Amino acid sequence: MKLFLTSSHTLRWAGDLNPANGFAEALAKALAGKPIRCVVVSSYPDDIEITDRMAWEIRECFDRADLSFDHYEVLDRRTVKYAAKMFKKTNFVILCGGHVPTENKFFNQINLKKRLSKFDGVVMGISAGSMNCAARVYCPPELEGEAADKTYINHLEGLGYTDINILPHFQNLRGVKIDGLNLIKEFILPDSFEHPVWCLPDGTYFFIEGDNIELRGKAYKAQNGKLRLVCHDNERKRLMPNGSLRKIQ
Repeated sequence: MKLFLTSSHTLRWAGDLNPANGFAEALAKALAGKPIRCVVVSSYPDDIEITDRMAWEIRECFDRADLSFDHYEVLDRRTVKYAAKMFKKTNFVILCGGHVPTENKFFNQINLKKRLSKFDGVVMGISAGSMNCAARVYCPPELEGEAADKTYINHLEGLGYTDINILPHFQNLRGVKIDGLNLIKEFILPDSFEHPVWCLPDGTYFFIEGDNIELRGKAYKAQNGKLRLVCHDNERKRLMPNGSLRKIQ
């Protein structure tokens, strides 16, 4: 399996595949050589309008990049009964962005982890989809009411592809407050004593194939209550088993 954990796969306004840090080129290379048979897994399985809009935008984005799909299907509540057939013939799975707990619940309801246990194609996570690829998903509060809710659970069972916990769209989050509490200072940094959190601006991504884990682009790492810059734009670093990064020449 080739796994792309993205913050966002597109340029913010143009809606085209993001060329930053070689992403568009790397994805095209991973998908080359055979017709692309894609399944898009919804993050809002019960919201038809949002799901259909996301699916249309994703397809348009790939068409503009000359990565046309031979087959394209959307998995949401309407199509769950066809899931086994969908995954049997797909070689490219896209996990949509959205509300992490909502998407995570759907993934578990359809037993996505088991369905993809022998998948040998390409998986692309977008934002929440990338977050839910972890074995133990870290999902800090996102919506108003979640930070104040004492019963809110910020760790969930994920797909188990990686131990990496990411925080996407980091360029927009430094001043964000949820229920009056600063997201970074009140949640991300304190929680980083338990596990590191990789803070990715749009255009940065992890590429994973087998034991090879590469961080590509500008990124910050929250660990032990501190936030530091660990990778720059147009830079590639390999994540080592001990958690350190080694620059790729």
